[in-house]
Amino acid sequence: MSFLPPGPIQPEIPASALLRDVSVLRLDSASACDLITRRLQDGIELLIWRGRFSRPLDMTIRDDSERIHFTFTLRGRSWLRFEDGGGREHLVEAGGSCISFNPGCRGRFSQQDQVESVTVMIRPDLFEPWCDGIDTSLQRALGSGRCVAAGRAAAELTAAAAGLVDGAERRPPLWLLGQSLTLVGLALETHTPPAAVIPPAERRKLVRARDRLLADLSQPPTIADLAREVHLSAPRLKRGFRQLFDSSIYGLFQRERMYEAHHRLSQGESSVLGIASELGYTNASHFAAAFRKQFGINPSALKRSS
Repeated sequence: MSFLPPGPIQPEIPASALLRDVSVLRLDSASACDLITRRLQDGIELLIWRGRFSRPLDMTIRDDSERIHFTFTLRGRSWLRFEDGGGREHLVEAGGSCISFNPGCRGRFSQQDQVESVTVMIRPDLFEPWCDGIDTSLQRALGSGRCVAAGRAAAELTAAAAGLVDGAERRPPLWLLGQSLTLVGLALETHTPPAAVIPPAERRKLVRARDRLLADLSQPPTIADLAREVHLSAPRLKRGFRQLFDSSIYGLFQRERMYEAHHRLSQGESSVLGIASELGYTNASHFAAAFRKQFGINPSALKRSS
């Protein structure tokens, strides 16, 4: 089954030309796209791509970037196939990540409706020292120069990508570099081999730790206290949370705290300031920023609509 739309392959566009000026796509008047590029350091670039297409955009691009691409799709879907990379088609949907490295290859790409994605591009020699410990099949694919690898969905990866979109035009380069490398690290984690089965006794301890963590959403226990209470080492507790709950300990706490805030606001139980205080925030602006990062809306706006 072919995901890509039928029709002839259009004349190819060098990736470098598209990065300089998106007008090379020659979109119709009802479509629009925007590409934000940030050079973070020599050999590392950040790209934010947004598009709205009245009809499927079908483009052929030759990858002359000489970069490994770590891409996360926040909205929409894309289809791609590298013509001289085996011809296999790939579908990347919202919430999905993709690691690709195809220097000199011609690829056919198709997008439709609304699309938003984040890409961190890294020169291979800069990435090489970080290869230890990554999945061996991914290492081989990257080494061959013919790599398109989709990763598992992960909550932290989604949050990192959303943060980069939000901060691309207002955050300083050092912050963008740090967040971009975080996204790369999280994307690589989605390509690690499946975790070993957690023994039942350890699983019960992790569930107890989660319940204790979420018992008071105004103040989380320290990791050391939590580990001591359930008789696990702190490193094992951290690994166990990622294995069983696909989240860091405090990442899970923060997500559940924001869901509780959303519930209380939608039920009209209290004021924004009151709910922020009940959930442990001494600064209402910090609460609003965390809420907006999680849901894309100000808590006051949700309160007014409820």
